Amino acid sequence: MRTGILSVLVVLFILQHAHAAEPALWVESPGTMILPDRVPGGGGAIERTGVRNEYVCAQLALRAAESLNGPLHFEWTALKGPAGEIAKEHVRLFRAADISVTHGDKVDEQKDPRRIRRMGAYPDALVPLVKRDGTSVANAIALEKDRTAAFWVDIFLPAGAKPGTYEGAIALKGEGVNRTVPVKITVLNLEIPADATLPSLFDLRFHPHVKEHMDAYVEEALAHRVQPFNYHYEDFAFNSGFGFEFLDKLNPGGRGFACVYLWDSRPPAPARATQIVENLKKITAHLKEKKLFEKSYLYLKDEPSGEEIKAAEAVAKLVLDALPEWKGKLLCTLNTEGTGLDALLTHHVRALKIYGPWYMQINPPGGREAWDKRRAEGQQLWFYVSNAQGFPFPTFDVHTANMGFEPRVLGWGYWYEKAGGHLYWDLLYEPKWTLNERFPPGDGQLIYPGDFSLAGAPAWVQVKDLEGPVVSRRLKMQREGLEEWELLRMAEAKAGRAKVQAIVEKVYTCLGRRTWAPDAYDPKQPMWSYDEAAWDQAREQVLGLLK
Repeated sequence: MRTGILSVLVVLFILQHAHAAEPALWVESPGTMILPDRVPGGGGAIERTGVRNEYVCAQLALRAAESLNGPLHFEWTALKGPAGEIAKEHVRLFRAADISVTHGDKVDEQKDPRRIRRMGAYPDALVPLVKRDGTSVANAIALEKDRTAAFWVDIFLPAGAKPGTYEGAIALKGEGVNRTVPVKITVLNLEIPADATLPSLFDLRFHPHVKEHMDAYVEEALAHRVQPFNYHYEDFAFNSGFGFEFLDKLNPGGRGFACVYLWDSRPPAPARATQIVENLKKITAHLKEKKLFEKSYLYLKDEPSGEEIKAAEAVAKLVLDALPEWKGKLLCTLNTEGTGLDALLTHHVRALKIYGPWYMQINPPGGREAWDKRRAEGQQLWFYVSNAQGFPFPTFDVHTANMGFEPRVLGWGYWYEKAGGHLYWDLLYEPKWTLNERFPPGDGQLIYPGDFSLAGAPAWVQVKDLEGPVVSRRLKMQREGLEEWELLRMAEAKAGRAKVQAIVEKVYTCLGRRTWAPDAYDPKQPMWSYDEAAWDQAREQVLGLLK
């Protein structure tokens, strides 16, 4: 009898021990910053609604209270619906690699607790668990005890998907572990364009790894609705090591937008003037041949001042006289208004700090009324966004501890401010895994090189080279906003701007404010909602206008 009781107790102990050892697995929203100390919570299933040509996404958090006997791995299925399926290849899982933040702005935690920026490690670089051919990259997961790991889920809704609800599952497996997260995606009978219709020009430097795997870098950028370009387009076009054939890789199949940059800091001497015209004639002919000219821009000297403004003005006049087809395509980050160059430009790039009545740093101030007048004259407002814009504007900061969704705000802001495009100075400023301390954390580093032999790369990957980039969670969050910009544009066309604006104004008023009186930023009255759920609700209301 005592032996039987003892046996039962042993079995119960084993069962209890096995249950306790099984790690916690739960669902978090895309905009949640899953830090190592995050405790189990969230949801048990992924349930999202989307439209064709859109990515819907979520996060999984994984935490073990006890040491595990062996590594874990994820398995997932295609999503099946009444009208077919969303293939397994359209479901991708990524493990977030921590990026160390040891410098940059901090925010007063007492005055503005929602916007705090602390030093530490943040899950930002999203390493795919498997390559597209099924090869494991990081799908052998050794958890650290009492340390939460973050995983990103991307689900692409292809153009051919029929409306309806699609279901599948993501399973976590290992020795003594078998957990399942149900996935339910509702596809609406709506479709956004496959490629971005908002010009978002992001510089891509031709580092050795980029040049070696150019097609993969460009494809990832385009999939995240940004157009890679290079400031040296003119130079590379006539460089025997590059040429038009290489530059065409920035626009595979004639996709996206093209940007030609003229660097001149002084009015061009006769020889240089001749070179500009002859080179631009060849470039123009090539862009027309590739059916890209209608979506091309000529970017003049970056942030010119003093004599540089006169130089850019001289170049602009030279170009418009010799090649008048470039009229209406001139782009510049001109922060001083009222010059001769100002009148020649069509696309005016403004940093957040110098746009709008909430931050009057330019003379004269250029706010919404001023830009409505400019638009009536055929001019366009573009935005330049970087971490250098700083607090209290939405940025690409890595360490947005409580608001990991911050870059999503930008797309909504572009729509509200009637912006015609977006310029960003660098996708990958330096080919390394550690952040450059010259700039705020994450500025100029929206992707990481897929070379895991570099210092700072995660040690848990199972390949040496991904042969392409590793995308940051911040770029994926901006993709969310750019996809929603397309939805806002479609809703405006169908229901009128007033109805859409009434929805947007529930979550957005402006991109930033002064940090001083008389209209200083007040943390208790944010310029845009600090509640991710409020943005999701606004999105659903926009979709409601389109149904």
